[in-house]
Amino acid sequence: MLDPAPHLSTDDAISDVDIFDHIGINNRKRIAEELCNKLRKAIISGKLPEGYIFPNENDLCKKLEIGRSTLREAYAPLETLHLITRTKSGTYVNKKADTNNSMNFDLIAQYTNPINMIEYRQIFEVGAARLAAQKAKRKHITELRTIVEAMERCGDAPEQLTELDFDFHFKLVAISANELLIISFNSIRLLYEKFVKQQFEKHMLPQSLVDHRALIEALVAGDPDQAGRLMTEHLEHIAKVARTSLPRSRATGD
Repeated sequence: MLDPAPHLSTDDAISDVDIFDHIGINNRKRIAEELCNKLRKAIISGKLPEGYIFPNENDLCKKLEIGRSTLREAYAPLETLHLITRTKSGTYVNKKADTNNSMNFDLIAQYTNPINMIEYRQIFEVGAARLAAQKAKRKHITELRTIVEAMERCGDAPEQLTELDFDFHFKLVAISANELLIISFNSIRLLYEKFVKQQFEKHMLPQSLVDHRALIEALVAGDPDQAGRLMTEHLEHIAKVARTSLPRSRATGD
């Protein structure tokens, strides 16, 4: 049985300008996706606080000039992410404890802004590369070189390159033998592959091969500082290409 909508106190209420007055739909062909992303960001940022009760569906559809089926399509992923609950009496924002949980991480990752992916990798993978340089054994080096050789043979095949690229970076994380790092990185695989495929479509392979080989040599030398620096440079090469294809607001994280 669903719990009733939690009470929204006067202190928490949005009393000045309603959040929906600021939601503009820019891409009319992808209305549901855009609305979902705007609402998700508003909930995660706290602009729509826990317990916030959404306007009546008919009123909201009229305000946003959309159909009820479009609104429900936008709501569906938010329900999957446990960000909102829909009942016969209305739709409301869930408690933070229900939305910010580890089991929800992989789902959130699928909908996150690409800039978050860039930042996540820059923070996460530099540390993972440093650990890998400290723990890598001969068999790990061989496995990494095999992946790079397979990438080289692929030529210009973005889908295959994307899978191999993930295998390379996942192997670096796996070398750490830290199960928390392994689970965390594996949980972003879908977004990772979607993100990286776009880079390989822009001919990132030559630079990736150079960067990967340099990282392997840092592991051979057992030099964590060098591995960290090289991973930082590698991810910046990727980010530079990625940002050229993002709208200005998404490229800056606004």
